[in-house]
Amino acid sequence: MVCLYFLSKMVYWSDSDLVVIVGDEFFYILRYNRLAYQKALEQNIQISSEGLEDAFEVLSEVNESVKCGFWVGDSFVFINSANRLNFTVGNQTNTLAYFDQNMYLLGYIPKDNRIYLSDKDINIYSYSLPQSVIEFETAILREDFEASKMILPTIPSDQLNKIARFLESQ
Repeated sequence: MVCLYFLSKMVYWSDSDLVVIVGDEFFYILRYNRLAYQKALEQNIQISSEGLEDAFEVLSEVNESVKCGFWVGDSFVFINSANRLNFTVGNQTNTLAYFDQNMYLLGYIPKDNRIYLSDKDINIYSYSLPQSVIEFETAILREDFEASKMILPTIPSDQLNKIARFLESQ
């Protein structure tokens, strides 16, 4: 059980049970345990002003600052204070691009497998991030090898070297 006390700047919830809590120079990735929370409610357990400790599990602490971000499945995509476009899979952070100016995340379009960004002059940029790559890496980290076998054939061939480096690091 871990208690986290710090002033958070932003909270990003995923569509699943993951959440990012951003501090000044770091962020935490946590997993929300809905069952623990519901069980506490059913048993009329008094929940303090600090919350229910069993409701969240800390998955990782990432020593990066976050200017803006969003979730793509179980991967957190963000721009850090050094103007790098990064994404996380599990406790690994990968860099997609470096910028020499401030950039603003606009969103991710799964059909295109692309992240869209803008600069202050409203020039639009996009970067490839195939959802199949995220799903494959997530399956490997969860040791769901059956799912990873099914996802592998859907990964674009230009991403296979990236997948090989990822597997080598495991």
